[in-house]
Amino acid sequence: MNRAGAFLLNLLYPNRCGCCKVRIAWDALLCADCLEKLDALRCTPADWLCCHKGEEFPWAGVFTVFSYESAARDGILAMKDGAQNFGRYAGSALAEQVRAAVPPAEIDCVTWVPVSAVRRHRQGYAHAELLGKSLAEALGRPANGRLLKQSDSSLRQHQLSASERAVFGMVFRRTNADLSGQTVLLTDDVLTTGSTMRRCTELLLEMGAARVFAAAAACRLRRPREVQPENEEN
Repeated sequence: MNRAGAFLLNLLYPNRCGCCKVRIAWDALLCADCLEKLDALRCTPADWLCCHKGEEFPWAGVFTVFSYESAARDGILAMKDGAQNFGRYAGSALAEQVRAAVPPAEIDCVTWVPVSAVRRHRQGYAHAELLGKSLAEALGRPANGRLLKQSDSSLRQHQLSASERAVFGMVFRRTNADLSGQTVLLTDDVLTTGSTMRRCTELLLEMGAARVFAAAAACRLRRPREVQPENEEN
């Protein structure tokens, strides 16, 4: 859609901030207040890895840009409700981090942690797919959502303890796609324990991928003696 068309459409359907949902300019993604909050929430993969010292992960590298709190949490929840602005902003921010470590030309495709067919039918979309496609577009690489699948389950990760998440990971399955020698960028909304990304990375490697990089819009940073909240993601 051209700029004139987008402007006219905004008169009928006002553009909203991808985090707090206040009305914003027709060509913006987030409001100034949320942009400032997100800037304060910036973090690096090293920040998350410091919370997981001694653990080994199967991916070749990991990327994440925001601490999962405040405006970042609001943006992810809005994305789960179908709003796309935060996903586009986070995809662009992730792309900057990826480019600094991996030449985009070396990435054969971008994929994402899948949701079950039942959940996708009920919601009408998959929020990790919104993020994955935004990241793929920002990097100029193809998106492929036909690599992994999730078995139908009544369980949701925010209902599980950290130790139960590894068991939950068994709901993910590989497809028959051939990834021989390819480099895959795997995306999800939030990185907490890493169990979901670990399982999906292992499946992609089983399918022949030479390297898998993991990327999440936000990460949960553990603090001393912190009790993890019941509504924590992934």
